[in-house]
Amino acid sequence: MQLLSVLFSLLVAAATSVLAQSANIGAPADMTQVAAGSDFTVMVDRPDSLTGSTEVAVVIGLLSCASSPCPGPSAELGTVLYNGPFDPQFTTEPGTTTLPPHENFTLTVPSNFAKGNAQLGVAHVYLLGASVSPEMETFNTTIVVT
Repeated sequence: MQLLSVLFSLLVAAATSVLAQSANIGAPADMTQVAAGSDFTVMVDRPDSLTGSTEVAVVIGLLSCASSPCPGPSAELGTVLYNGPFDPQFTTEPGTTTLPPHENFTLTVPSNFAKGNAQLGVAHVYLLGASVSPEMETFNTTIVVT
């Protein structure tokens, strides 16, 4: 019975360390309207953690959901708007000191992109812990292309 308790504790600790690394979309807010052909800012947050990790990259994509439900970013990202390094930092500009480490990306909605709901999806790749375990997570929000 004690072995099961120890194994469960290790499983919880491992899950907690992975969850502590989870990034998310800080902006734009869900259902924000963005005009086709215009620039908008995507803020990707990565909350601070005691577990060591090394950022590798993020991929940010936009997928039209105007005519059907979106499959989720783990299945399809759509049109890739950014693919590259991710270096979240604390900032000291007024109004940002309470934010977690984050990075802002200025992206452009393609001018010919379908109007209506669109999934803004992110794939986040990082190396976790001393054993340097490769991890990938996906997350998304919905924007409305006008």
